[in-house]
Amino acid sequence: MDELKSLHRLMKEETFKGRGFTDKMRKNILHEIHSKQAKSFSGPKKPIFAPIMSMLFFAACLSIFVYFGGTQLGIFGNNASAPLYEASDRPEFLGKEFKFITKVPFEVKNVSTKTSEGPYGNIQTVTLIGPEKQTVTMSFQLLEPGTDLTFSQEPVNVGTSKGSYTETGGPLTVSVLTWIEGESMYELKYMPARSGITLTKDDMIQMAESFR
Repeated sequence: MDELKSLHRLMKEETFKGRGFTDKMRKNILHEIHSKQAKSFSGPKKPIFAPIMSMLFFAACLSIFVYFGGTQLGIFGNNASAPLYEASDRPEFLGKEFKFITKVPFEVKNVSTKTSEGPYGNIQTVTLIGPEKQTVTMSFQLLEPGTDLTFSQEPVNVGTSKGSYTETGGPLTVSVLTWIEGESMYELKYMPARSGITLTKDDMIQMAESFR
């Protein structure tokens, strides 16, 4: 474009004098210079619609990636509050005096059991393990008649039974619910592990009320 401007300044009438140019040749040369100069100033405009749509698509994809990534990391809320899986396989070693869970928040892949001694006697423990190593651990214990226990955590009701609820802080919340039915004391603990899915107090109560 700068070269055309310079050439246009040079192409004055005196430039053609004494050079052997005819009048027709001079007019054709000047016409060609003016024509190219006009094109240089009025080039085709670049379309802006396509780049804008590309930017919007990129922003949408980035938002989805950040959201799901944040969910897995616990940055955004990710409480389960979802339909529970059936858990009908009751371990044979568990005493018939205890009820057993019938709904859990994942598909059970493995079950482990153990027996230990606690402050109030024998404790039977059952752990249900999910596909991403998330666990529901249940402890069962018979109390001596007249045993008076006072819960120090947040009071809750599991059906008509009294109990307490507590949870740890952080993105991978560990939830614990304890309650007493008659002379049986139950403790229900959920650990999210790699699943990154935490449970609320209401989720825990829903699981506890599925005991049959």
